[in-house]
Amino acid sequence: MNYYLGVDLGGTDIKIGITGNRGDIHTKQSFPTNAESDADTLVNHFGKCIQKVIKISGIKKEDIKGVGIGSPGLVNPETGQVKYVVNIQTLNDCYLAPAIEKIIGIPVFIDNDANAMTLGEFHFGAALGYKNIIAMTVGTGIGGGLIFNGQLYRGSTFSAGELGHITIESNGIQCNCGNYGCVERYVGREGIVNRFNTYLKQKKMKSTINKFLDNGEITPKAISMAARAGDKLSNLVMKETGTYLGIALASYVNILNPEIIVIGGGIANAGDLLLKPAKKEMMKRAYPLPARKVKIVRAKLRNDAGIIGSASIAVNSLK
Repeated sequence: MNYYLGVDLGGTDIKIGITGNRGDIHTKQSFPTNAESDADTLVNHFGKCIQKVIKISGIKKEDIKGVGIGSPGLVNPETGQVKYVVNIQTLNDCYLAPAIEKIIGIPVFIDNDANAMTLGEFHFGAALGYKNIIAMTVGTGIGGGLIFNGQLYRGSTFSAGELGHITIESNGIQCNCGNYGCVERYVGREGIVNRFNTYLKQKKMKSTINKFLDNGEITPKAISMAARAGDKLSNLVMKETGTYLGIALASYVNILNPEIIVIGGGIANAGDLLLKPAKKEMMKRAYPLPARKVKIVRAKLRNDAGIIGSASIAVNSLK
């Protein structure tokens, strides 16, 4: 039996798990990231956390064929270097994969977290059996990964898959990336909440959103719950969000002609409230043949996507 270890690296926590040949999680545990520490301290901390999980699992080290690290930000998977990550800045320019490999004595590979999610769905999730795939994470922001002919496409600077930064409104809202009208500004968390609050004031529509607030806060989750309960304003906002997403999907389909688009992340939990209007808008705008061919589905791995996806980096690198 071969095993693979996945490290889902976040600014607050690192989640570490060991998976089997079929992507099933054998052992998993979470640790604080300690993001304020210097790079050498973080490398040693991560190495010790990995060793602890291996010990707890009872699996022999030699049966763990590889370790995959899913990192936010820009990484160089060829050298194992973290180039730039906003929420753990002491790791910038750190050769993280080879440094950890030296500590644990197991091959270590690294890629960004969106590519990790994509590889997880490709090897073990909703995209299993497909060769031409787009995967999207829709949450606070929008990330993505691309697989063509069964191979992950990273681009010339390893930054391919920035699906959240295609323009859908030429004179739209300014994005953090510097562009205007990016899909992320309309389909990401902030865009959904801002649009709800704007309509609540401008349209003077009544809403039952207060029944569904998260600790008193309006969130996309609360809006989708209210929409399912029949709240008209929430339904309007979710329909518009899906429509904006569909505009972007049409461009992806026309340019890349995928077999399947897998959509994950917290906002995708809205299900058909988001995907139904997205599919409808995509069908209106994309070329008919590729639009009819492509499947648009929710991600399968859900809460374990980070660990399984990260482990899939190792699976993919060693195949």
